[in-house]
Amino acid sequence: MAFTSNRWIRILGASFLMYTVSFIDRTNIAMAIPAMKQELGFTAAAIGFATGLFFFGYVVLQIPAGRLATTWSAKNFILTLIIAWGVVSMSTALVHTEAMLALNRFVLGVVEGGVLTATIVLIRHWFPRAERARANMIFLVSIPFGAFIASPISGFILHSVGWRPMFVIEAIPAFVWAAVWYWAIADRPEQAAWLPAAEKAALVATLAREAAEERTRFVAQGHWSRAIVHPSVLLFAAYNFLALIGSWGFTIWLPSLLKSFHIGIETVGVLASLPYLTGVAAMILFAVTSDRMQERKWHMILLTAGAGVLMLLEVWLQSAGVARVSLAIVLLSLANGLFYGRFGAFWALPSEFLPAELMGIGVAMANGLGNLGGFFGPFIVGWVETTTHSFMVGFAFLGLCMIAGALLAIPIRTWKDIPLATAAVRTDR
Repeated sequence: MAFTSNRWIRILGASFLMYTVSFIDRTNIAMAIPAMKQELGFTAAAIGFATGLFFFGYVVLQIPAGRLATTWSAKNFILTLIIAWGVVSMSTALVHTEAMLALNRFVLGVVEGGVLTATIVLIRHWFPRAERARANMIFLVSIPFGAFIASPISGFILHSVGWRPMFVIEAIPAFVWAAVWYWAIADRPEQAAWLPAAEKAALVATLAREAAEERTRFVAQGHWSRAIVHPSVLLFAAYNFLALIGSWGFTIWLPSLLKSFHIGIETVGVLASLPYLTGVAAMILFAVTSDRMQERKWHMILLTAGAGVLMLLEVWLQSAGVARVSLAIVLLSLANGLFYGRFGAFWALPSEFLPAELMGIGVAMANGLGNLGGFFGPFIVGWVETTTHSFMVGFAFLGLCMIAGALLAIPIRTWKDIPLATAAVRTDR
């Protein structure tokens, strides 16, 4: 069937739905926080600390994921993680103490940590340079889409049966999708029996030619591990660290911010989903412009800075007494849209300053160290709310981190900036 032999549908469709499930299972706790605070007596600071520990666990498998996806099998590595995160996410229903919640979030971070890195490598194996921002966008639009559908679904389940059954019910799709993933995915085009022969030959040839072109810009100067300290990799990771302080602080605490306007949890679920709808639209728009212009870095920088400015504008208006939930949703939706709009260009950028053999390591560094920002964002906003009983200072901090990250990314050099026969790292293993 043409439907199942289309690589855009098969590879990216399976990846999109896989990561949608993953994102729901890691973020549904945001909707459960008000009920957990009431039933278990947890403070906002304790919940912020526990949810932030997810990102310390997230770091554990980053380098192994980058290497294993490149040298072993992205398909099988991800399959193992899908089953593992389903088990851990379901176990959140058993939490009774702050220590149990902290351990649960850390372990969930470990088993979800290698998924994005391995999937970005998989996409690199399947899509040439001219298609990569759009391919990454189709995969990563699962993040705002997952958040968009998770909030109202979680709100309905919470209202109907409570927060513990919610974690059980929303973990079940992971086990179902593991079977689909095993059937649908091949690691590389040459391994796919379902891909038409002519398309397979042309695709393999194009990917091989691009890999050879990339290698001409990197002279052998050491072991593959030197990619870890590549200047552009370090800047890329530092940018992501600051940007994700802003993003994850927003994601975890948005429902609680909306609840502070004294509206019901089902309404919170609907309103909290709207910023992610704008995220979907922006990802599609800016991935197309990035591929058409063959430009990555400035898309990433300008969109991230714009998101930070809009978040600061919302804080300023709220502090000035313009405290309307409709205004908050509009400005935060626009900010979230710009931030998610960066994703296609963001994950296409490593292939423009590292050769294919080292991209897994570069992605792992950016994803692992960058996601440590996911600890500081939720924790700091939670601590500030516990101290001041307001989210405004915390959200201002998130906006400033986004702007600082954008400024830090300006010195990143892509392969277009590097003269032929100059180099950063060795391309052998």
